[in-house]
Amino acid sequence: MGFEVKGTIGDHYNEAGGASSPLGEPTSEELDAPNGGKYQEFTGGVIYFNLPTGTYTVYGEIRKAWEADGGAGGPLGYPTSDEQDIEGGKISNFEHGSISYSIADNATTINRA
Repeated sequence: MGFEVKGTIGDHYNEAGGASSPLGEPTSEELDAPNGGKYQEFTGGVIYFNLPTGTYTVYGEIRKAWEADGGAGGPLGYPTSDEQDIEGGKISNFEHGSISYSIADNATTINRA
């Protein structure tokens, strides 16, 4: 069963490369998120949208740490950037901090603003 990817989430998905991107195929329809936001699940990650913050993707270990910390409804809030490369790993920024991932020790660090 295929799921439609539309609106700002669809735009972000297509800009990332659609099904051939690390996101892969959609595995859910667009769903409601805390505080008026929306999200959609994919085989390789999730895209969140909230009017004040925009539309961003969260992947892998950073996603696991963020969701364990409450996700969009938790203390970090919504993502404010896509995952970015940093020296030795990755980082994603959120409304109230960031989460970094170290490739060397396969660990995440939550940095609250």
